[in-house]
Amino acid sequence: MSPDSRASISDAEREVMLALWDHGPGSVREVHERLGTSGQDWARSTVITLLQRLEKKGYVTSDKSGFAFVFRASVSREELLVQRMGELADDLCDGQWAPLLLAFTERQKLKPKEIAELQKLVEQLSARLAEEQKKR
Repeated sequence: MSPDSRASISDAEREVMLALWDHGPGSVREVHERLGTSGQDWARSTVITLLQRLEKKGYVTSDKSGFAFVFRASVSREELLVQRMGELADDLCDGQWAPLLLAFTERQKLKPKEIAELQKLVEQLSARLAEEQKKR
């Protein structure tokens, strides 16, 4: 399933994804415990429902080769970030990413290392675009 075709996730589902990303695969019991230590006081049945929804949407996979189902994230944090940023660009900027990125960088206090990373990415993008133009 492509990132563009996945349904969005709720805030509660995002909390489950964070538990899977931060601690790796786990059974319902393990995910429930992880969420409890992060301040989520949900019933076990709620965690099961959230995991099942995430699996249906393509964000999580499960394996029952052992005693209990083990759930693992099938989408990385970065993939979800790109999807959510795309949704935001679509909603607020007619699908254009530049205004969104410019607004974000203007209002955030970036550290020198982050600025250097952004400069490197812009340089790589510029080089890639220049290479594509040469091929035309």
